[in-house]
Amino acid sequence: MASRRRLKKVIAYVSSELLSQAIYVSINSDREVAEWNDLFAKILITNNDYIARVSHQQPGMAAADYYKALCASFEKEAKAIVAEIQKG
Repeated sequence: MASRRRLKKVIAYVSSELLSQAIYVSINSDREVAEWNDLFAKILITNNDYIARVSHQQPGMAAADYYKALCASFEKEAKAIVAEIQKG
């Protein structure tokens, strides 16, 4: 159970860092405010989605495989968000 808790904390930490970086970049950006608001919402939705998915393992799938796939999926989505932030 401790590893689930640790994974939730890591997801929350990464999401908070993404959000803080997005806010910092948005202050000096020429992009529309609505675009930034959509990105902020996407970060928060991603955070909530992955934390919920940690608690509810997919039936019929080995635990190790499920969590490896979950981590890989979160990493991919986080990299996509970083790319959106870098567009500035």
